Amino acid sequence: MNRTKRIGLVGGLAAAAVAATPFAYLWVFQVANAKEPPTAEVRLDIAIWMAVFAMPAMLAAWLLWRAWWRRAGARLSALDGPGLLLAAATATLPGGRRDWGAAMAAELTQVRERAARWRFAAGCASAAVLPPGGNRAVVVVTGALAVAATTAAALVTGAALPAGRVFGLTFVGLVGGLATLMVARPRRAGEGGPGPAIAGLALAGVAGCVALTTWYLAEYPSYPRPSPPAVAVSLPPVTAVAQAVVLAGCLWLALRPPRWLAPDRLARRFGIAMAIALVGGFLLESRLIQPGLRPGGQGMAGYLFNGPLLVVLPGSVAAAVVGRSFRTGLGACVLALVLGAPLLVMAWLAEALPWYRQGRGLLLDGEGGLGVGANLGNAIWWSLIFLVLWALPIGVLGAAAGGAGTRLRRARKHAGPAPTS
Repeated sequence: MNRTKRIGLVGGLAAAAVAATPFAYLWVFQVANAKEPPTAEVRLDIAIWMAVFAMPAMLAAWLLWRAWWRRAGARLSALDGPGLLLAAATATLPGGRRDWGAAMAAELTQVRERAARWRFAAGCASAAVLPPGGNRAVVVVTGALAVAATTAAALVTGAALPAGRVFGLTFVGLVGGLATLMVARPRRAGEGGPGPAIAGLALAGVAGCVALTTWYLAEYPSYPRPSPPAVAVSLPPVTAVAQAVVLAGCLWLALRPPRWLAPDRLARRFGIAMAIALVGGFLLESRLIQPGLRPGGQGMAGYLFNGPLLVVLPGSVAAAVVGRSFRTGLGACVLALVLGAPLLVMAWLAEALPWYRQGRGLLLDGEGGLGVGANLGNAIWWSLIFLVLWALPIGVLGAAAGGAGTRLRRARKHAGPAPTS
């Protein structure tokens, strides 16, 4: 086995192990937070279920690594540290600057001294992240405005909304930093934008989440919990930071996706349809199906499992089949989750209040005894967990299944007719 194949095998195993790590943590979390010490049989049963749920994520991680390594492995396995740094930096370049990245890679091969190679690669990486040219004054002004907005957010929330200070400070700071980066790396002529539909959905989802989060924190900054008796904060600092990162990241990926993530036109159409269908199914379940059940008997946890199976999986398969490409199916899946995550959290927060007022408990599982503010943490963490650890892996598997037929046809075409004796 040569070096390229060996690194590819080790990398695939490492990717699968990393994908399994969150499920191992969930097993530890469930065992540690059980109301009664679980028996060995119960621990084994939980471990089996975690292994079952982890299989799609592990297979998806293996497939993604294999697809990427098949394309770039032979080139990257021959690079040293400076070469890998330069390759990683040039991978972030827009299409109009790819020739510059190739020229810098060729120039690096002429530098022999190791320290000089590192200096050259670091300089190129800096130029790739913050390219020269453009209006530096606009970048400075944008950065200054971002700092001023972050400071103002800290002061305003500290005075008017203390419960939302961490979220407001983190979110405004991240958006300001991304806006500064966007100005520093302007889109060149000929590079297409996300389109009005994607931009509108992304802005609506993020704005709705921010508005509803602000309302929850103003009305229900904390809530009582019966066991153990205490008063819990509706938006703890860790949850606030996680929500701010997710919202800012989804907004950035939707409005300015990197080159490796920018889907084609067909993937964009499927992604938009999948995001709308996923959130529409959530609203349909909460409004028409769940209200017919007994109060407190069931919540929306079942839809978090079944919704991706009904929407993301067939949607990714269809996108890959119609586009005749695994990459099209993958782009549709990722775009659907990027657009769907803020919309799903927004729908969760909007539906949780009527549920609670009807005496149906929390929207997640109908649990009673907790204040309505507990829905805020549930909406953020459970949506994130299921979308990342469940919906994304099965979407990758669906894209791989949809693109398998195209790969087989290409292989048969290149193989040609069998030789005759």
